[in-house]
Amino acid sequence: MNFVLTLNIRQIDIILDFYKAYITTYREGSVIARIKDQGLTITIYTSHKVMFQGKRAEEVFFYWHDMLGLKPPEPDKKDESNDDSIDFYHPSIGSDESGVGDYFGPLTVAAAYVDESHIEKLRKLKIQDSKTLADGLIRDIAPKVMKIVPHSLLTLPNKKYNALIKKGYNANSLKAYLHCEAQKNVIEKLGKKPDVVIDQFSEKKTYVRYLQSVKDAVIPDIFKIRAEEAYASVAIASIIARYAFLLKLDRLSKKIDVTLLKGAGRKVDIQARTIIDTFGEGMLNNIAKTHFKTTEKAKNL
Repeated sequence: MNFVLTLNIRQIDIILDFYKAYITTYREGSVIARIKDQGLTITIYTSHKVMFQGKRAEEVFFYWHDMLGLKPPEPDKKDESNDDSIDFYHPSIGSDESGVGDYFGPLTVAAAYVDESHIEKLRKLKIQDSKTLADGLIRDIAPKVMKIVPHSLLTLPNKKYNALIKKGYNANSLKAYLHCEAQKNVIEKLGKKPDVVIDQFSEKKTYVRYLQSVKDAVIPDIFKIRAEEAYASVAIASIIARYAFLLKLDRLSKKIDVTLLKGAGRKVDIQARTIIDTFGEGMLNNIAKTHFKTTEKAKNL
């Protein structure tokens, strides 16, 4: 299946820089560039459309959606699971993750339950998606939120994350498993199963396939792109997950006495190179997601 995004020149330049070592075609007819990597082909057209093809197409499509803050194609309007008329405080378990686009630091996933009994306290905190909140505000809000709502928080440390990637898992399959486990934990705390909402990072059929070997897997009732904007439960989960990621990144930074940068890009490449020079390449396995192109770019600096 092909996945397509429409980008502006700045966003296209970011992708070109990220994959510059993998460009096989450049400025040929209607094609700005064609990028080929293992299990992935990215074609960038002069129309500013970017097409992702191959086994890793879906994973990489959603990765760039998150990294660039893009809005993917709208879900099917007939799909009741994406009904925008649903109240923000609709009783539900929502789940979201943090750290997936950050080279340094772990992958964290949180699930949280919200119903009418939480509305008054949550409204005072002005809950929003963590992507719209400054890290300092997240550090202030998250502990308060965690005292109000039933929740579950899971962290996949870098060393374990890297080992699983080498075994053949991908970032989305790992996220699916963690989302499922966090949702199950909250359901167990509640003693009931309300609607389960997930901030969509893959197609439903792919998500279900990821969990086919999981016993008593929870399949969300609602898959919604940018669910954190429509459901308080997901917005809260995003805040808790980001808070946990920030704390873990702080600890890793303290451990090596280096303030690790968030995200990915040129500055992160340079910092990774400095860490290799100072501690050896093996250190990256403990503090970074080594399958990122950052690792290779850092080694080549």
